Amino acid sequence: MLNSLTGSKSLLACWLIVIVIVICHFINPRTVQNNFEKEISFDCFSYYMYLPYTFIHDDVKMRDQSVVENIFRKYEPSPSYYQAYQLENGNWTPNYTLGYALIWLPLFFLGHLWALFGDYPIDGMSYPYQYALVNGMLLYILPATFILRKVLLKFFTDNITALTLLLVVFATNYFHEAFNVPHQSHAVLFTGYALVLYHTICWHENFKRKHLFWGGLVLGWMILARPSEIVGVFIPILWNVYNKESLVAKFRLVIDRWKDVLFLAFAAFIPFIPQMIYWKVVTGSWIFFSYQRTEGFDFENPHIMNVLFSFKKSLLVYTPIFLVFVIGLFFLRKRVPQAMWAVIIFTLTNFYLLASWAAWWNGGSYAMRYFSESFAVMSIPLGAVLAAVAGASLITKVLVGIPLVFFTFLNLFQTWQYANFYIPADRMNWAYYKRIFLKTKVTPEDMKLMEVERSIGNTETFSNEHEYTKKTIAYNDFDKLNSFPFDQNRLDTSRKVSGAHSFRFGAEEEWGPMFTIKYEDLVPEDKDHVWIRVSLKYFTEKDIKENPASIVINMPHKKYNLKYRAYDLEKLPSKPGEWNEVTINYMTPYPYLESDHFEIYLWHRGKSVLYIDDWLIESFEKK
Repeated sequence: MLNSLTGSKSLLACWLIVIVIVICHFINPRTVQNNFEKEISFDCFSYYMYLPYTFIHDDVKMRDQSVVENIFRKYEPSPSYYQAYQLENGNWTPNYTLGYALIWLPLFFLGHLWALFGDYPIDGMSYPYQYALVNGMLLYILPATFILRKVLLKFFTDNITALTLLLVVFATNYFHEAFNVPHQSHAVLFTGYALVLYHTICWHENFKRKHLFWGGLVLGWMILARPSEIVGVFIPILWNVYNKESLVAKFRLVIDRWKDVLFLAFAAFIPFIPQMIYWKVVTGSWIFFSYQRTEGFDFENPHIMNVLFSFKKSLLVYTPIFLVFVIGLFFLRKRVPQAMWAVIIFTLTNFYLLASWAAWWNGGSYAMRYFSESFAVMSIPLGAVLAAVAGASLITKVLVGIPLVFFTFLNLFQTWQYANFYIPADRMNWAYYKRIFLKTKVTPEDMKLMEVERSIGNTETFSNEHEYTKKTIAYNDFDKLNSFPFDQNRLDTSRKVSGAHSFRFGAEEEWGPMFTIKYEDLVPEDKDHVWIRVSLKYFTEKDIKENPASIVINMPHKKYNLKYRAYDLEKLPSKPGEWNEVTINYMTPYPYLESDHFEIYLWHRGKSVLYIDDWLIESFEKK
């Protein structure tokens, strides 16, 4: 064993990577802070819900929402419950498909046994379940570099393979995903791509169906787990295609071995079988689109510049070695022609797809986590660059080596900053990045330069109004001063505060005037937010609890509501038969597109007459 290690630098690199990931996983300040008790949270909870509902509560349709209520009361997986939604038939379904639940299943049962015999709550969320899940996922992640090593050794020397492996791990945010959040989706997908590459190459070498089966099974699971991984199909489809002749040869191969193609498709379909059975039971249909409550894609307006250069999150700021990956695409024809079009088309489609995601900054994370799994594929063009440099002059080696060393150092240092809470999950900007660049200590004064801290719950408090400048952006007194349109036929003179009129909601009238304004017209270019304040007066003969209404402020993006807030009047103090005044505050969210707009309106949910007057909308900009 020792001889094999010392005789193979690439194998030694794999073991070094494993040791470093394991050590960093257990000493990681973010892990230590949570003590493996806050791991199943946010989106992860949505992927996971299938397991406790099915195997503990015997309620695959999730009808008993007290289960979720108890989990949120005890474990607080997120500030609000967004991970599932109710169907028209009364059943509930998670936002996401059950791909990850499939590979978490053995870890869930391990935690379940531990909870049973260890006197822990049998609820799917107590310490044994979370510990087993987050640490057990290392069993899926740690073999990745060993598999990728087998791929790279088919094209490169042992030395180039070793260096490629070290760079693709320690110079990218895959390292962070592997040691800090192994239970989340991206690090295990890196293993998936390594397997797809390996079995694709092996099948093209020997045509053994075992490679079709395992490669197809893994690829099918990846697509089920994250449908955006559909781009992975370009790897087997375009492998060995690098010119016109090879394209014709690949086409003939597919025709001649059509049975193998069907076998591959069958293997890829297997992971979808439990999903389709679930859909049939819960929704009544074999095919169902789960992702109805997600941000969606901006295919017509991809966020390319932000994804590449933004200091909030971007590839070239936080993972600058990505530039070398791209350069490596031009070396494939000479160095690894078999991979040329497979890797190029995969890279281009993957970049376009992920850059088109509305929440382009990838939510709360370090760097562009959505790209981290694709770095397994990008290791091939990286290896091609290194192989070319290995045969070049000493000056060339130095000119290339210095940036590679710096890119690796920068990634590791910024990963350390993130692990120690100096780099926030979603509040970075140029001013703060510049202030803390290569710093090992960050002061509270430095942190003031971050983006504003936004509430991720349903409530927010505007407590520092003195730090803002106020201005009126709209006002309707329903007489002479009216900033936005309304139905003149619904003016009323019997009830009014000032002037001659108020606006009347009849017993069956839900909607009234709506004020809209674009984000770019509301928030100055040099600011990252404003507060919106809405004030109005309302009158109802009945108690407002019997005639409820809500002030709604919403920022829609296509069919998705980026930030919807409904402020229920019945939850505020009021007196029936009198004019009551209400004021609410709303902080603008970080926009998907600055051309998106806000909607401000009153939603009358009651069945009695309601009057409103003196509707004032103000904005507050940071001084």
